[in-house]
Amino acid sequence: MKILIVDGTSLFHEVVEEALKETEDATVLNSHSGKSALTILNENSVDFICVSMYLEDTDGVELTKTLRNTEQYKYTPIILLTSEESNDLYLKALSSGVTEVFHKKDIQQLINFIYRFTSQQQEISGHVLYVEDTLSQREMITKVFTSRGLKVDAFSTAEEAWDSYLQHDYDLVVTDIVLEGGMTGMALTNRIRRLNDEKGDVPILAITGFDDISRRIELFYLGVSDYVIKPLIEEELIARVKNLINSKQFHVESIRQRQRAEKADTAKSEFIAHMSHELRTPLNAILGFSELMITDPALPLADLQIDSMNEIKQAGNHLLGLINDILDISSIEAGETKFNIKLHPLATIIDTAISQIIPFAKQHKIEIIPSSIPSDVLVNVDSVRLHQVILNLLSNAVKYNSEQGSIQVLYKVLNDNFVRIGIKDTGIGLTEEQQAQLFVPFNRAGQSNTIQGTGLGLVICRRYIEAMGGEIDLKSKPGHGSTFWIDLPS
Repeated sequence: MKILIVDGTSLFHEVVEEALKETEDATVLNSHSGKSALTILNENSVDFICVSMYLEDTDGVELTKTLRNTEQYKYTPIILLTSEESNDLYLKALSSGVTEVFHKKDIQQLINFIYRFTSQQQEISGHVLYVEDTLSQREMITKVFTSRGLKVDAFSTAEEAWDSYLQHDYDLVVTDIVLEGGMTGMALTNRIRRLNDEKGDVPILAITGFDDISRRIELFYLGVSDYVIKPLIEEELIARVKNLINSKQFHVESIRQRQRAEKADTAKSEFIAHMSHELRTPLNAILGFSELMITDPALPLADLQIDSMNEIKQAGNHLLGLINDILDISSIEAGETKFNIKLHPLATIIDTAISQIIPFAKQHKIEIIPSSIPSDVLVNVDSVRLHQVILNLLSNAVKYNSEQGSIQVLYKVLNDNFVRIGIKDTGIGLTEEQQAQLFVPFNRAGQSNTIQGTGLGLVICRRYIEAMGGEIDLKSKPGHGSTFWIDLPS
């Protein structure tokens, strides 16, 4: 691609050349005046022109007018470079045929514009079905397409094109609307759109000699993706063809990427399920034999040995919890977790979870203050999953509480048939940065490493609550404790 820079200063030429040196297939030609620019343009076929507003023998607007009156440079992009900030100049430049106006200080924006134009000029990869009954037109457009890198199957009738369409895969169909023979371009479009899967979704570019609103609407109703008006302008035709092919290829690649991701996700879930089983079997044996060795009256252990076995047992339980959590997460992601959602008394679920956590809370000298939830309040949930969530939140409230602290269970009726449950603790609280990381897998938000945890408990809680149509979040402030709340459909 050849780029002409028309500017009176050598420094500007050097700056642009340096900025464009990494552009592939870009050759920069330099001119200092309008006269020399015209000489260069007559001797070379230039693809892109940058011209300064003020030159020694003319200005950029007048030079643009001259170029737009030539057949060779009627549609070539022309950029006007100026140091002025004037709306009048901008309008004057556009009316003369300038493509766009750039301030000289915005050199990087100019380079970005040239880069994008360069990418538009690169060869197009794709297979096109072209239908045109006029021989000269068909040969000319076929030559244009092949010169841009496209593979073209050209036919004079829609019947021939339809037979070829059924036998081959195409990235684009280009058809004249009015065709000789029994089938028109509209009929061909209609047949293609009746096909299922990808064959029916191939973009169609219509060529028509009619340019009125009713015709345009009719074409889009038929399923045409875009259209061009005769007489054809090569640059407009190629721009539309490229956009349609790129969109089609992007769509196909997106489907393939999604299919690959789904296969990878399935393989991951199968691997996790298999490995979880393989890990849990020996792990349960380790935990079982550890317990037997600690409690066997026939072969009592020494105190130091008991301590060691307890360490093994504690580490094994932690690993087993991690495996179970990973299995839960992958089961949720794979959509394999079954929820038995029905109406349940909220008070019963909360009271059961509290009764289970009380011994653990007493060990840590934490007081639990229950909420007086009416017995007739029903929530539409899976009671087992909700019990698991409440138990997890209560356990965290104990582990991360202050010494001699307390936990309060809050209850509130919301609008839109929802109720809110809150688990409020008197711990050290969390910063905004820590709160942002709380529901990220394996992230424990800077919490103490002395407290065991997998970093998955809250992630599982959120997935369960959202699957049941609820919402979970928290309010916290350093030094003022934390309140985890759950909104549940009642």
